[in-house]
Amino acid sequence: MNVSVLAIGNEVLCGKVVDTNGTFISREIDLIGGKVTYRGSVQDTFDDIVLGLKQAYQHADIVITIGGLGPTIDDRTREAVAQFFNEELLYGEELFQGISSYFSRMNRKMPDNNKHQAYHFKTGSVLKNNNGTAPGLSLQKDGKLIFLLPGPPHEMKQMFHESVLPILNELVDEPNVLRSYRLLGIGESPAEDQVIHLYEKYPKLEIAPYCTPSIVDYMVKTPQSNAGELDQFEAEFLGILGEHCVGSADVELNARVINLLKEKGLTVATAESCTGGLLASTFVDVAGVSDVFLEGLVTYSNASKVNRLGVEEALITKYGAVSEEVSKKMARNVQKLTGADVAISTTGIAGPSGGSDEKPVGTTYITIRVGEEEQTERFCFNGDRDRIRTRAVNQVLYLLFKTLN
Repeated sequence: MNVSVLAIGNEVLCGKVVDTNGTFISREIDLIGGKVTYRGSVQDTFDDIVLGLKQAYQHADIVITIGGLGPTIDDRTREAVAQFFNEELLYGEELFQGISSYFSRMNRKMPDNNKHQAYHFKTGSVLKNNNGTAPGLSLQKDGKLIFLLPGPPHEMKQMFHESVLPILNELVDEPNVLRSYRLLGIGESPAEDQVIHLYEKYPKLEIAPYCTPSIVDYMVKTPQSNAGELDQFEAEFLGILGEHCVGSADVELNARVINLLKEKGLTVATAESCTGGLLASTFVDVAGVSDVFLEGLVTYSNASKVNRLGVEEALITKYGAVSEEVSKKMARNVQKLTGADVAISTTGIAGPSGGSDEKPVGTTYITIRVGEEEQTERFCFNGDRDRIRTRAVNQVLYLLFKTLN
């Protein structure tokens, strides 16, 4: 089953919006055993959409469009698709009432132009939108199948899962089995060097590494009939890189860490300098974190470290704010202040200035205390300011995950 995906909208082409929808759809289709053979983007003009559809159907007989279903004058996807298929558009009173009900629930007055969204294909189907005003549409004609989905990701994803995926599943000969492995504490090259022989040993498996700052994800896919070989691969892969594996890539490490804290009945508090609250924010991204996360202090300046955390000024003068000694003191004192079982501190040089030969930009100290047990490690991360801060937070999560296990 081959599928083309067509993103519609000037905001995608000019870079104001990143096409995460297309990435999501590609992965979902790949998972069920299909293949996205073409992805394109066109402006939200009538002629460009029609040309985009012609291009998309050169690569596949199934097309999914994203965007252009809103109420404004530049939302022309319905009309363009109708012309492409020589299909009539009809006004649906029931659709209009559904849109009106959405505005009523939101306690908002519905603009007149939202009536535009109540038109549907004469011989097609309507896809229900539970998160917005734009109904999706589908049409099968002349041996071609098309799905029209809205652009907002929270609307598109639910509609895709509820209305599109069940149809596509019926068209797949054999589903794929996909497993993923998230690695931390090792780079892409060293990881591949240790498992490169598995590529040749398991030729029926599609093995692909994907890298982000401080994270290496391995995605491994094979037809369902070959799942036994995937089991063998997994045993060997984890035998080699298991110490770096924190689970699958489907569950973020912050969620795993919070769940571990809950399981062990431990509370946590943070004292951050160079990460500037990013660690606390990463914890708070996890639903239910209030069960374990007590408090986060951002003691960015030296004065704040002294006044808020009680770090001795003489200690900072002697060793510097970015030092093992200050990092340990920050963690110990935030633990005393909050009564947390687990205390974490970060202090470093995020750049782009402030480094030295002894402590270059990227130098970061991380301390983790669990009860009275304490570990402090020094790292030197590369990259720009955002990358350094992100890598520091990822390293905290990895160290905490290993410690809790």
